[in-house]
Amino acid sequence: MAYVVDIQFFNTFILRSASKNTVHIEESRIKGGFNEPFAALGPKAYATNENYEENRRENALIYSGIYNSRTDINKTNVFSGAEKITRSIDPANGSIQKLHAEDTNLNIFQENKVSYALIDKDAIFTAEGGNLTASGAQVIGQIVPYLGKYGISKNPESFAVKANRKYFSDKSRGAILRLSRDGITEISQAGMRDYFKDTLKKSTSVIGMYDNHNDEYVVSLQGAEIGLLSNGSYDGYQTLSFDERVKGWTSFYKFKPDFGFTVNKNFITINSGDLWKHNQDYSITTPKNTFYNEFAESFITFVANTQPSVEKTFYTINYEGDSGWEMESSVTDLGMSAKAVLPSSTTVASGVIPVSFVKKENKYYSHLRNNTGTTASNQIIGVETSGIKGFFTTVKMQHNSSSEDKELFSVSHNVAGKLKVSKTTTKK
Repeated sequence: MAYVVDIQFFNTFILRSASKNTVHIEESRIKGGFNEPFAALGPKAYATNENYEENRRENALIYSGIYNSRTDINKTNVFSGAEKITRSIDPANGSIQKLHAEDTNLNIFQENKVSYALIDKDAIFTAEGGNLTASGAQVIGQIVPYLGKYGISKNPESFAVKANRKYFSDKSRGAILRLSRDGITEISQAGMRDYFKDTLKKSTSVIGMYDNHNDEYVVSLQGAEIGLLSNGSYDGYQTLSFDERVKGWTSFYKFKPDFGFTVNKNFITINSGDLWKHNQDYSITTPKNTFYNEFAESFITFVANTQPSVEKTFYTINYEGDSGWEMESSVTDLGMSAKAVLPSSTTVASGVIPVSFVKKENKYYSHLRNNTGTTASNQIIGVETSGIKGFFTTVKMQHNSSSEDKELFSVSHNVAGKLKVSKTTTKK
């Protein structure tokens, strides 16, 4: 049975859905648009592909139409096959993991390479090797790689940006990187090269954030075998920061974020679906060093290594700073350890030899008492052994205050030792 539909438009035909009782009006010579409420004369263009199918191109870019916020016309789903809107990238460098628009350039982060694409312009190379830019006919112009064989691996979540500085990780090469106007810099080389080479390969996720309040890049390395504890188990993460003011890695933090960002200089992290604001003024209800409602002690671990070629005895320790710091541990490379030195305000029972700091000439001072037993080469003072022997000692200073800031300016030791020199005689 024939089905007749009267339409008011000239030179048109209708399409009927096979599954639904609906029709679409289309012009024979299109000048308007598909399924528009109006029709007009114009040329009819056809683009056919009998073998069309979904095609995932992990190494290519394509440019769509734009969204006009003034007219609310959205053409982001329009891809013109008649224009040069695609650009392929070397597949040898892996898939594209991250895109970041900056000025008139598009930064492209592949697994093993970082490049930038010129937008609406081309590069003209001079005889001296430099380049000039000129307007181009293609939306996505030439792709220019940055120097260095670095990429973002498969961790786009490590990306964070502050002004012209972009930070990211390259798990494959065990590096944390910064992309700026001077190119790519391996910031993990700032005293943390071995740490990141060992820890990044254990990471299943690398969460990158930028804290504008403290001007530092914060990265959380997360994985089942990260953050070894004293009892042999793992925290499952380690969060640390790179401070741009000192160009170095300054702190480990006791929080495990799912994501983080900065809004109006407020550093926000997300944990288990909750938003947490950092760097707030502390109070009795919310003490300092409280992360996700859990208090964490402040501590600093460092190596005392004066005269590194000399085996010596560390007799004393002193520090400049505020009161309340304690030496939790001091262990030499020979395995000798010292008893913990308590804060200066600590009281001890009568008859007990105090192992605590004493303030002398604006410094806090204490003897180091050996905790590993007496040997033939150790000196005895009273009933305890004085000093610990080794080429260097690893010291952990800790402060438990939750109500106020405490400064630790410097730490030093009094040592004694002899340099052993082998003598060679020559007979003339």
